[in-house]
Amino acid sequence: MTVKPYLLLFAASALILAGCTTGPTTTDSGDDSGDTGSSEEDSGGVDAKGTKCEDNTSGVELFSDPSISESPEYGQVWGDGSPLVIAYDDYTSGTLSYNISYVQDDGAVIPVTGGFFMDDPVGTTFTSTDLLFNSASDGYYGIVDIAITDDAATTYIGAYCVVLAISE
Repeated sequence: MTVKPYLLLFAASALILAGCTTGPTTTDSGDDSGDTGSSEEDSGGVDAKGTKCEDNTSGVELFSDPSISESPEYGQVWGDGSPLVIAYDDYTSGTLSYNISYVQDDGAVIPVTGGFFMDDPVGTTFTSTDLLFNSASDGYYGIVDIAITDDAATTYIGAYCVVLAISE
C-alpha cells in the first residue's frame, strides 16, 4: 500500500496546528512608519465570536511571507463561498494548501479542516471558494495557514485571520 504525499501533508499540517507555532514569532508588516497599530485597529469593525486570532492561547502567530503580495484582510469572511485570494510572487511550481482552525472563547486554536487550492493559479495568484460544512466554527475567528509543497518539502508562507462562515 502506498501513502499519497498529500495525505502526509494534511496529517503533518494537522499536527503542527495542534501544538506548534506555524511561523516566525515576529511579524514584519512592511510598514516602517513606526506606527505598530493596535489589535482593535487591526480588527476594526469585525464582529465575530470567540477570542481574536492574535489573542489565542495556543501560541499560533499570524504572519505573511515577504513574497506574498495579496492576502486575506483581517476578519474577511471565508467558508461560505467567498473567495480567499493569495498572490505568492515566488511561485514557480508545487501545490498550495491551507489548514483552517478556529479560535474558541478560551483562546484555544481548534483544527477544522484543510484543503488545496485546486484551480490553476492565474500567474502567481491562487483563489479558493471552498465551503465549510457542519462545524461549530461558524461565526468564529479562524486562522488560515497557507503552505506550499514542492519536491517533498513543505514551507508555511502565511497565517491569516478570517471569520469563518458555514455554507448552508
